[in-house]
Amino acid sequence: MQVRWNFKLKPNEGHIKQMSQWLITLRKHRNYALRERESGYNTNNNEIETPINYAGGAFSDIESRIEYGSCCPLTCPVIKHGVMPPEMGMAIKTTKEKIDKKTGELKPSKLLWDCASGIQMKRTTQLRRERENFAAINSDVLQRNIAKLDTAFTNFWKHGRGFPKYLKSLKSFEYKPGQVKIIEARPTYGIIYLPGVGEVKFHNSRDLSLIQAIKTVTVKYEGVNWYVSMLVDIPEELPEEKPISECKSVVGIDVGVNKLVAVSDGSFVENTRPATNSRTARRLAIRQRAASRKRNGSKNKGKAYKRLRRMQHKIAQKRDGRNWQAANKIVLTADAVGHEDLNIKNMVKRAKPKHDGQGGYLKNGACQKTGLNKVILDAAWGDLFEKIAWLAAKSGKPVVKVSPKHSSQECPSCGHVDKKNRDGEKFICVECNYTSHADTNASRTIAKRVGLLFPSKTKKPRSVARYEAISADCGKVTPMEISILNGLSLGTIAYEESYVQLTLFNVAEYSLPDSRKSSKYGRKTGESPSL
Repeated sequence: MQVRWNFKLKPNEGHIKQMSQWLITLRKHRNYALRERESGYNTNNNEIETPINYAGGAFSDIESRIEYGSCCPLTCPVIKHGVMPPEMGMAIKTTKEKIDKKTGELKPSKLLWDCASGIQMKRTTQLRRERENFAAINSDVLQRNIAKLDTAFTNFWKHGRGFPKYLKSLKSFEYKPGQVKIIEARPTYGIIYLPGVGEVKFHNSRDLSLIQAIKTVTVKYEGVNWYVSMLVDIPEELPEEKPISECKSVVGIDVGVNKLVAVSDGSFVENTRPATNSRTARRLAIRQRAASRKRNGSKNKGKAYKRLRRMQHKIAQKRDGRNWQAANKIVLTADAVGHEDLNIKNMVKRAKPKHDGQGGYLKNGACQKTGLNKVILDAAWGDLFEKIAWLAAKSGKPVVKVSPKHSSQECPSCGHVDKKNRDGEKFICVECNYTSHADTNASRTIAKRVGLLFPSKTKKPRSVARYEAISADCGKVTPMEISILNGLSLGTIAYEESYVQLTLFNVAEYSLPDSRKSSKYGRKTGESPSL
């Protein structure tokens, strides 16, 4: 199984200076290659009526379909990307002889125009002999820099993503598989060899003896620290996912902004708001304002932005740790997990403007919507769902996405759907007067929509069932039965009709006499104070 392990590096001043210089050169290298491809794209991909400015003449033999370079074009340009090297020989590649798997015939080698990536990689090799800053960088790192630009263009052409952008700063570089080696491994630290950089220490938190092979390795700069991310092969394998029909329990979760997660067992995960709480938001705004006001190019500006990066990195670490803890708690609750299939990208869009018909605009609540968008992004629901999916895959548990439509407005008792059922965090059905916490009710509706059905238990008398404890996964709440519908017994299992309401306190404890044995202020427990 391939997994990605991240470690924090402990480089010395020489390593930091060298890797920082690498990032500057790699950013310029990528932007130059992007500009070269963009000029070719704008030149050779115009409309039919627009005259084409050929980067270089090219034609192909119609019979043999062999492509040649020439000073005058006889047909449409073969090099559509328009990347022409200073030497024509760099633009031509020779294919290898291959055996056709279908016919078994030997295909001869051909002369073809090379792609933009191939031409730029050949030119990069020449730059390593011409410039010292390119010669100092490992050749594989330079090749991977062009390969990542190819990935960006592939996403643009085939996957409908945006056109690659010019980078103002580059924060990572990548090694090819088999280049990086672990020199020494200790329980608390290790030493890794990075070609072109040297041996660097790192904080170790894993069993490195499990590594069978090291694939791609990425060195990245986050905040004020350096990290290494290794894709490694380990002997462990993910267990097979349990079929949904074999699951004996299910937990539903409802995400929000007041409460990060409401679990169907009645418990909650608080939203700590790492970046949007009043104290952190104010301090973050002050540091952003202070950094932007410093004079460009000054040392004080660099120091101010360094403090800002450190603070932003700490916020990201707090959010990441909170989501890992929440995901671990949710996955350990039941055999299956159900959550809403939310389109978070559309939920954080800006408010649409309202025209007044006279050239002006009406109030549309844009300020409130902006604040809500910040809180949603700070909650990181998508990151939480990804962590739940990974931990569930390691445990062999299925994760089911359900429709979020009317999940917080549907009554679990009578099935009535009405917007008036929910009043803030209260849920009061207008038809049957069923009451519950709104978020908890939504999580139970999500658990119901997973589709798990279990045989109902024998209906018990009301007087007996009222005081029987019902199993719950969270020990912070006490389940109290308030009514019985269809003879179903509920804990965290899937259900058809909800009849259990989890209360924060056990009301029966208040009707019992005080049984404490400790004394306080010189009198025994149960005695009334003297007047």
